[in-house]
Amino acid sequence: MTLVPVAHGAQVERCDRCHGIACNDHALSALQRHWFLWPKADPRTVDPGSPREGRRWDTVTDVACPGCGRAMPVVEVSGQEHIRLDRCAACGLTFFDAGEMTDLRFQTLADTLRRLLKRLS
Repeated sequence: MTLVPVAHGAQVERCDRCHGIACNDHALSALQRHWFLWPKADPRTVDPGSPREGRRWDTVTDVACPGCGRAMPVVEVSGQEHIRLDRCAACGLTFFDAGEMTDLRFQTLADTLRRLLKRLS
């Protein structure tokens, strides 16, 4: 795992093998608050994996938490069933397969813009 700084002192861990991203609630919250700003140059700095590579890992269901080693059940994201996150109930770590964080980010931004445009019209 490689530590990657993201926003306001928060860090995520990126798997050197599968390019997935593990982050705690603090890092995820920091990223979500600054969706529009991170990273300043290239979104692939945080999530360099391709969605195709990430889909290859969707069949792996017995993921051990990189933080505490316990089993991480799969959690589906409402409205984006193609995104399946692994979430550790014990320590709160969330694992994104390669490309999932970027996919979630852009979908969330698009939803936000749609709601804003709807209110303005």
